[in-house]
Amino acid sequence: MYNISEPLFILSITHRSPIVKYYFLWYNKMERILIHSDLNNFYASVESLYNEQLRHVPMAVVGDPAMRHGIILAKNDIAKKMGVITGESIFSARRKVAGLVTLTADYPKYVDFAKRVRKIYAEYSDEVIPFGLDEAWVDLSGKALNIGEGAILADELRARVRAELGLTASVGVSYNYIFSKLASDMKKPDATTVLGREDMEPVIWKLPAFELLYVGPSTRKKLVNMGVLTIGDLARFNPKYLKRALGKNGETLWRFANGDDREFDPKTPEHDPYKSMGNTVTMPYDLSNELDILTMIYVLSKTVSARLVNHKLKAACISILLKYNDFTAMTRQLTVSLPTDKEQDIFKSAKSLFTSNFSGTPLRSIGVHVSRLKSNRYEQLTLRGDEADNIDEISEIENNLRGKLKEMRVDKFFNFNFTEEKIC
Repeated sequence: MYNISEPLFILSITHRSPIVKYYFLWYNKMERILIHSDLNNFYASVESLYNEQLRHVPMAVVGDPAMRHGIILAKNDIAKKMGVITGESIFSARRKVAGLVTLTADYPKYVDFAKRVRKIYAEYSDEVIPFGLDEAWVDLSGKALNIGEGAILADELRARVRAELGLTASVGVSYNYIFSKLASDMKKPDATTVLGREDMEPVIWKLPAFELLYVGPSTRKKLVNMGVLTIGDLARFNPKYLKRALGKNGETLWRFANGDDREFDPKTPEHDPYKSMGNTVTMPYDLSNELDILTMIYVLSKTVSARLVNHKLKAACISILLKYNDFTAMTRQLTVSLPTDKEQDIFKSAKSLFTSNFSGTPLRSIGVHVSRLKSNRYEQLTLRGDEADNIDEISEIENNLRGKLKEMRVDKFFNFNFTEEKIC
């Protein structure tokens, strides 16, 4: 039997679930300390390490214009102050800043630096939880005795990232995941922000509701229509009405606004409030040949399937997006009899939607998306006799794909745009 004061017991029990960890810390009067680290202008900052002059001019990292992905992915502070925003077109950004320097994104380089940063994080905790390439939570519970010590460690961590890698980070310190991320966004660049329990009403509740995790554009619009403008408005709103308006996510956001993240576990993807997921690709040239288009749909179906499997989810609704070369677009969807994560099922449904709706107009972009997601924890077994129906056709698609990979540069898309890589 372990004594509950022994570190080995603490380590063993607190890895089992966030709820168990929450109550264990409460029972032993230990303060929960979490930090969220967000690397500043990550892509642009990495590029500046290779060319010092980029620090002194307006600069942005962009998608590959040759692949018609000509948008701003990241920018340095100089470009930001001159009005350049992430997501706008390169053309629009250059109208604002005539001398804007642009570099095409080099993703392997950014992945390498993300790994290096997380090695530093790992020296402070055995619980480092990635949240994209440039963000991560670091659990300091049991490492720091109180939130003040957590802030000291956060400052030390920032200093090491700056000294050892030449990058800066904004770090938030709080007693839960949600508020630590909120804090990291409050002061940029290269700053530590602390949000304690005493900051709930005077600071946190005065912030806009859209700054809370998982409040996207669609949810933000619904909240505004309901008169919910601040996090405080959200915290005081009747959770039953929120659930009615926003589904399960409404109740989740109410808990977040009230500082309760016990049901949130960023280490378990299936607990994330995903409503849908998918992939869209803009081709380097317009496509009108049906076999070429089906090749792309097959690639997209494979990558959507990989994401579903990675998140332990299955989808009951399959949809496609077709954007034509005149920039008009259409979406179509269908419901499958059994939720699936299989690439063959997704491709079969997407192909059916495509062939019954394609007008022959050349396509600029194609997307495959899935929704009505469910956990695959509980499988319903069935005898299936249709799995061989598409074997010949899929074989033809794969043969065509091999010949098209280099020409269409689908391999470049596949390696970055359409997979989720877990960085240890």
